[in-house]
Amino acid sequence: MIARIRIIFVSIFMFVCNNGFSQDYKPTSQSNYNLDFNTYLSGVKYAYVGISDDAVEFITNNPMSANSQAISGIIDYLKSIGFEYVSWGSFSNQPQNLSSLCDLVLVNPSWDVVYSSFTNIKLTFVSCNQDVFQFESSKNIGVTGFTVISSAFYNKCSKMYGYKKNYLINQRLKLPSELTNWDEAKLKDHFLQNGVDGIEGIYESAIATASMPKYQIGVIKYLDGYSLIYLSGATNYEDWQEGEVKGKLIATATPNLFKTKWKMGNKSENDNAYISFDPGLMNLVMQDKDKTTYIKLYPTANDNVSINNFGPSSGTGFGISSNGLIVTNSHVVNGSSKITVRGINGDFSKSYSAKVITEDKNNDLAIIQINDPSFISLGNIPYTIANKGSDVGASVFALGYPLKTVMGDEIKLTNGIISSKSGFKGDVTSYQISVPLQPGNSGGPLFDFNGDLIGIVNAKLTIGENVSYAVKASYLRNLIELLPITPKLQTVNLIAGKNLTDQVKIINKYVYLVEVN
Repeated sequence: MIARIRIIFVSIFMFVCNNGFSQDYKPTSQSNYNLDFNTYLSGVKYAYVGISDDAVEFITNNPMSANSQAISGIIDYLKSIGFEYVSWGSFSNQPQNLSSLCDLVLVNPSWDVVYSSFTNIKLTFVSCNQDVFQFESSKNIGVTGFTVISSAFYNKCSKMYGYKKNYLINQRLKLPSELTNWDEAKLKDHFLQNGVDGIEGIYESAIATASMPKYQIGVIKYLDGYSLIYLSGATNYEDWQEGEVKGKLIATATPNLFKTKWKMGNKSENDNAYISFDPGLMNLVMQDKDKTTYIKLYPTANDNVSINNFGPSSGTGFGISSNGLIVTNSHVVNGSSKITVRGINGDFSKSYSAKVITEDKNNDLAIIQINDPSFISLGNIPYTIANKGSDVGASVFALGYPLKTVMGDEIKLTNGIISSKSGFKGDVTSYQISVPLQPGNSGGPLFDFNGDLIGIVNAKLTIGENVSYAVKASYLRNLIELLPITPKLQTVNLIAGKNLTDQVKIINKYVYLVEVN
């Protein structure tokens, strides 16, 4: 007796094994009547038998089961009619590492098991373009003690469709294409002649994964918005041409954050994707997938491309006196026409205008002051500025607003240790730290676990993991002394001795989002 098990697979393109002896091999119905099944199958090299996760688990755990034997018979049948390679597994593991996805047909089998018979036996062949062919079986497979189930399935399928196929590459289907006239050279020439805004340029993904190849993408602005142009990197490179549209950006209420219609590797459109832009970075987020970061490759500072309309950028700042003096990095405010500060007393709905009071460009430090008529006070600064250096191995933490278009306005905490008393290439003005930093952290405070301000974070080494730098607090003290009126700094550390959670609750009211136009 065969256990009563029903395996049901989602079917899109259906071919059913028939127990009859007809040899016309005509589908019962099909979704695309302009496509002949025999012609289509001759343009396919590989077959993948896709089943549900539950079915895979059952067959894996019961290799001698009737269901396992049935799959084996179907695989043997597919090999016999001329496929170069046949594999099986769950739908989600369908092979993607092919030069063309149209070289593969997805075969989805289904049947019911009623007492000692397989009933309602079906096979589903799914083309790369989701074309559907359907056949229906009118007879069952009865199982006795002498039945070889794999052979029974092999024979049934062979009688239903027994043509021996030969692979003809000129019969291979093609994925749909939305081709433009752009290529990398034309994009660069366009940018050189017309300039770019803060979003336009050429980007490359930082890391390649199985689900997200190392794409190179061009971003160009039209009158109706931005288009993403595929340049290179697709695993299925025969399906993609340089210059195809990879996606389009749809503006949201948040600057530099877009909803996007992103075309996946198989050209299907994912409308649950979002892209944000930070200086030099494009961040792609899709449902159920890890965030993918793209690094801007062009234009660089040496390409002589004019910046027409660079969008607002942001960094972090922190208060040093109640009258509105805030420290940040010089590179955050350099060249700004407008500076605004948000997060005063924890309120991000209110923006305050600010201006640069003094800068130390050599050490990447700037002090700005709120000059907004509605401003009252920053309050009593709870931390002190260290007057001596810190040792290697000391535990430290940073607060800031990295990648705010993706991560939001909530302050972010990262921690680590001091790795070296000198920075990049032995720079004695900086610490090397293991604190993870992202764009937007620039200008944020670095504290030791006594709550003393020991540095101002300003850089990250992109070729190393968690290698960052912070300007030593002593150089901030030097800059403060150059102010026209020296502010009265906090001399008593109000957070010393508290645990990290309590320290952050107090400090975060004095760490601000600095936005620059």
